[in-house]
Amino acid sequence: MSHINVEELRDIVQDAHLSFLLGAGASADLFEPLGDVENWLTYLAQDHGADGSTVKRVRASVYAYFFERVIDPNTSVVSEQAGAEAVLDTYRSFLRTLNTLLVRRRSSILDKQVSLFTTNIDLATEVAGEELQLELNDGFSGRYLPLFSASNFGTVKSRRSLQYDNLAEVPAFNLIKLHGSTSWATRSIGFGQETRDAIVFNSNTALLDLIRGKLKEADQVLYEIDKKTNIEELLSNAEEPDASQRVLLESFMANYEKLAIVNPTKDKFGLTVLNQNYYDLLRIFSNTMEKENSVLFVIGFSCRDEHIRELIIRGARTNPTLQVIVFAYHSSEVQVLKDRLSADLAANGNILVLGPPESYDAEDQETYTLRSITKAFFEPLLPKAPRKADSVVDVRLKIAAPLERDDDQ
Repeated sequence: MSHINVEELRDIVQDAHLSFLLGAGASADLFEPLGDVENWLTYLAQDHGADGSTVKRVRASVYAYFFERVIDPNTSVVSEQAGAEAVLDTYRSFLRTLNTLLVRRRSSILDKQVSLFTTNIDLATEVAGEELQLELNDGFSGRYLPLFSASNFGTVKSRRSLQYDNLAEVPAFNLIKLHGSTSWATRSIGFGQETRDAIVFNSNTALLDLIRGKLKEADQVLYEIDKKTNIEELLSNAEEPDASQRVLLESFMANYEKLAIVNPTKDKFGLTVLNQNYYDLLRIFSNTMEKENSVLFVIGFSCRDEHIRELIIRGARTNPTLQVIVFAYHSSEVQVLKDRLSADLAANGNILVLGPPESYDAEDQETYTLRSITKAFFEPLLPKAPRKADSVVDVRLKIAAPLERDDDQ
């Protein structure tokens, strides 16, 4: 099957446990996709006989590129500046549509929850969800000092009416950020007699502002990076930084490493607390796909991340009731995604890769973004508004006075 119609999709959405995997392409309205950043950093982690300080200089340049295009734009999301309106509007439409589908769900057996897994570290989902006043569970609990724990996911919430004491489940979104977030921070917290590192919620952008300032100071020392950069050539031609330049590079990297995110490298993690939570969240992702009668929609994800890719393939092979539906951004990427997921070899035939219709005119080529997917696939599932009457009939009734009994007769 290489396509799906509205009725087939409606049955899946209505009768299955819903989960989504959102990649960098879902936030492409503001944040640039990673490109070859992971491959560059993996290459730099290997021994190429280059001087250590030279490698650090090139590595810092790659992280600067990553920071400017993927991390720093979060400042505009938090402050809801005009430049972030497009991506926020995309997530508002997406979340609003899913919330309505949950409210109108015909099954009373399935809970009204959606699991939103994402490799993105931006705050677009949180900001859009709060604007819509949705029940969004991001894994934090607590008022004074919100702490993160994977055990907080999956909580079912209900609301009781004040007048009739009716109990109804509230539609909820579990936002599971596999690679951390710019709103995460690590801190040593006292738990009884012991102290251990924990992830706390950080709503301000002070750290981003600090890193941006350190990046500006080191700008003249860093190499210019773009999507066409040949990292091997750059490393071979790189010059060893002098003492003053090393100070600037180390200052930038020291502050960058305070971010509680999983960096785009093969080993993925550096901080122990992130390492532990990364595996916990991957386990939740794996367990979700093991549920009977589940569906995973994959949007904006290139499937290059081998950890996540292998979990999807294993889930599809071991759970025949799981349906994986992958949306390719461009028609030319359909076969690429099929190959990465071994979709054609899936024993259960339950990995479906959908791509936009091909066009002979490159300028008219349709693409599947989170915005277009919401509009083309999920909005048609919403209940239609009642149809207006074709005509109005004016009926006038006249009520006569009741007959009275005449007792004299």
